[in-house]
Amino acid sequence: MKISKIILGALALCMSAAAFGQSAEEIAKKVHDLPDGKTNYMVARLTLLDKAGKSRVREIASFKMEEGTTKKGVTVFRTPKDVAGVSYLSFDYPDNPDGSAKDSDSWLYLPAMKKARRVSGSSKDDDFQGTDFTYDDIGERSLGKDTFKILGSENVGGKDCWMLEYTAKNANSKITRRVMWIDKSNYTTLKGEYYDRQGKKFKELLCESIEQVDGFWTVKKMTMSNIVTSHKTVYELLEVKYNLKVDANLFTVSALEREMVK
Repeated sequence: MKISKIILGALALCMSAAAFGQSAEEIAKKVHDLPDGKTNYMVARLTLLDKAGKSRVREIASFKMEEGTTKKGVTVFRTPKDVAGVSYLSFDYPDNPDGSAKDSDSWLYLPAMKKARRVSGSSKDDDFQGTDFTYDDIGERSLGKDTFKILGSENVGGKDCWMLEYTAKNANSKITRRVMWIDKSNYTTLKGEYYDRQGKKFKELLCESIEQVDGFWTVKKMTMSNIVTSHKTVYELLEVKYNLKVDANLFTVSALEREMVK
């Protein structure tokens, strides 16, 4: 009987190890590196809803391109008139050889100012232009900014997920901790929770309508809710194209200031 218990215990441990299989760092890297083409183009509708239910609708277009190990992205507001032309450019780099984060270079262009200004690293956790998404959400947050831990597994909408914790290395970050539910079958994010410096949850993310487009996993709807202010932003993908020809000149500060990005 003792031998049987030992064998059963060993099997249980093996099954538990197989359930996780990968380290938290490996999972985080696969989420970060989820393929989205050498280039892509997206058009989306953003609906901003306040606690009274009043809505504001905006349309954005974004272009992304890989140039060597650098990922470049540019996003522009198309409508409504009061924000049309506002654009954001980011260059995201791989981490340093020692694993530490190499901060991205980012610029924000406001048509009224007629000049692009650099966005500092300390502002990357700020909300992006009145939405509930941050500048890091619009670009790509470096893996070197966080440490990672698997909190367990949980089912979300019939999908078996890792609960992956991201803890900011910088204690002064506005968002010090994130918990993401990662689909084990394809490494897409299904939902998330965001915590402030006091350890209190203040935002929630829900991802829906996730499907493959041209072979790339694509989230067609995301809702980011601020549970403190009762404000939320709904992102709905209207159009997406992968691996199309993109003009490299769009990814420059000059292009922002000349309002070339449409």
